[in-house]
Amino acid sequence: MAFSACFGGIIFNILVGVGLGCLLQISRSHTDVKLEPDGLLVWVLAGALGLSLVFSLVSVPLQCFRLSRVYGFCLLLFYVNFLVVALLTEFGVIHLKSM
Repeated sequence: MAFSACFGGIIFNILVGVGLGCLLQISRSHTDVKLEPDGLLVWVLAGALGLSLVFSLVSVPLQCFRLSRVYGFCLLLFYVNFLVVALLTEFGVIHLKSM
């Protein structure tokens, strides 16, 4: 059950989260939902995911798979930094210069 929940929970969250948001937008405005796969936010999200996975891949074996409070604090600090950068990017404070 735990193994199936690892995959099913994530898929359910993606389908319901994205699907419900798109459904609400379509029902309110009656227009198509346009996703921007080439935007800066996509790079911020992918970069943060990659950095956190590499950090965990390196630090967890170095700690002999016994995680400490320092590791948890580092993850929380990383998440707060990611959240600030993602919000600033979404609201247009951080943007790419057009050439």
